[in-house]
Amino acid sequence: MGEETFKKIKEILKKYAIPGECIQVEENHNGNINSTYVVTMKSEEGEKRYIIQKINTNVFPRPSLLMRNIENVTRHLERELIFTQDVKHQALHLRKTKDNKTYCYVLDDGDRDYYRIFDYIENAKTYNMIENTEVAFKIGQAFGNFQKMLRNFPMSELEETIPDFHATDKRYAQLEKDIIIDSENRADEVAREFMMIFQNKNSYSHITSALKNGIIPLRVTHNDTKVNNVMVDALTDEFIAVIDLDTVMPGSMLFDYGDGIRSSATTAFENEVDLSKVHLDLELFKSYTDGYLSEMASCITPEEVALMGESIKIITLELAIRFLDDYVCGDTYFKVDLNRPKHNLERCRNQLTLAKDIENKMPLIEEFIQECYNRYRGQSLERKI
Repeated sequence: MGEETFKKIKEILKKYAIPGECIQVEENHNGNINSTYVVTMKSEEGEKRYIIQKINTNVFPRPSLLMRNIENVTRHLERELIFTQDVKHQALHLRKTKDNKTYCYVLDDGDRDYYRIFDYIENAKTYNMIENTEVAFKIGQAFGNFQKMLRNFPMSELEETIPDFHATDKRYAQLEKDIIIDSENRADEVAREFMMIFQNKNSYSHITSALKNGIIPLRVTHNDTKVNNVMVDALTDEFIAVIDLDTVMPGSMLFDYGDGIRSSATTAFENEVDLSKVHLDLELFKSYTDGYLSEMASCITPEEVALMGESIKIITLELAIRFLDDYVCGDTYFKVDLNRPKHNLERCRNQLTLAKDIENKMPLIEEFIQECYNRYRGQSLERKI
């Protein structure tokens, strides 16, 4: 990290009433969107760390809207923790500027760079991949708890930061258009993959139509339920907090659950090219679902439960659509390995393989979801009696 970055961090800190002197700045390379730095401040009370993030305005062009969502959600979570006397878990804590704003800007060659500061969560770690069923349960439990605490959140206080993010039917329609335009002359080589996606087109509107028609409720959704967006206690592995709230938006809990299983219960990363290694691990699926429903069973509707299994397949196919569309359009959205000219096409094939395995296991998936829901629902009713 260069001297210019260090100077910029100190300039940002001057806009906040954070006590002490900045003695260390380390860049954190885990994120794919925003630039993140861990800052250590030293005062008379000792050392304390903070997270400073530069907001990627190419992805989030309206920082005020983005930060209003995060502020409203974190404030609600903090109130819920106090109300339930929960001292085991935390909500992300935003620091306010001296003029009481949730973000600030500094000038860089005349352009505004936007930054925000969070308290650093100490004695915690993240996983990049679920290692066993115990961790799967904790990750599912964390995201279930996150949505349960936000079940009464006033939806009027939340806006879309990325419109139609999980509108799978619209993403498919865009792919069809881009296949016809064929700006990079790649349509012919993706015919097989496109046909596999086409065969499932009737299912892509199932969740969005259920939302639109009021069959399932609109809820606060995280929309990026990766394993490493859960902070866990470094000693006990108990979940502490759900992080990375940039994509918190109105939506369906099915988006989060489906993507949580897709990303957590798979036997291979999205970059795997040996498709024989790509499967849905049923034991990880069961543990994640068990953890999720241990928190959410009392909050969700039978109509949502009926779509949980299908949501896993829909969200997996949605990512396949996104990878294929990016490949057809010349690899302009997802980061690709320059040594892998078909990187996005390979990712698409990976997700299509996973979707096929999910389809083959759907009877087992749906049977377990219903059994698990009935079990926790029954326990909830017993407690009420």
